[in-house]
Amino acid sequence: MGQVSQALKMQREAQRKRLLAPKNDPIWREFDLRCATDLERQSTELLKPLEALKTGAGGEIIPPLSSNLPGLEMVLQEPDLLNLSASNQRADLIEKAGVLELALETSHLVKAKGPIQKMLTHQLAAAHKRALELMAESAQSKDAEVACKKAKVAAKMMDAFSRAALTLERLQTGASQVVTVQHLQVNGPAVIGNVIK
Repeated sequence: MGQVSQALKMQREAQRKRLLAPKNDPIWREFDLRCATDLERQSTELLKPLEALKTGAGGEIIPPLSSNLPGLEMVLQEPDLLNLSASNQRADLIEKAGVLELALETSHLVKAKGPIQKMLTHQLAAAHKRALELMAESAQSKDAEVACKKAKVAAKMMDAFSRAALTLERLQTGASQVVTVQHLQVNGPAVIGNVIK
């Protein structure tokens, strides 16, 4: 993936040239801005895949044979080699965690959009697997202290799973939390709560 690194360097250099283009020298400014535009165009060309990318399970892209890369990549509006590289990293990580099928199924079923939602679904799958493994290990442990520690860690994993699931739901629905603060002015004694007579 040397092309991706090169393209990213070109993009950073283009950004630097745009930011540092002298405002008091119109000729140098024009030159730097043209160089930046040229670097951006070249980096875009480097990121274009040689052949069309096809979508696979979980909304991931199956890399073409010519890329010589195992794994999958997420589909964006116009997938490119940067997306392919990122997806391969995600696929490799979930495979190493032993949750490739579970993670892709989860991602597919919740219709994860974008890399953040996909990573959250992958984390959900990994947390689910490990929490259940720890519960099984806890149940099979002969040492009560070890069994208790494993059960506690499993409970923390399940809590993390629940929080990640809520985060995913909020990302997908655009839900936000609104807190309303009311100021009350009381003249005389005030009672807050229930009064039993």
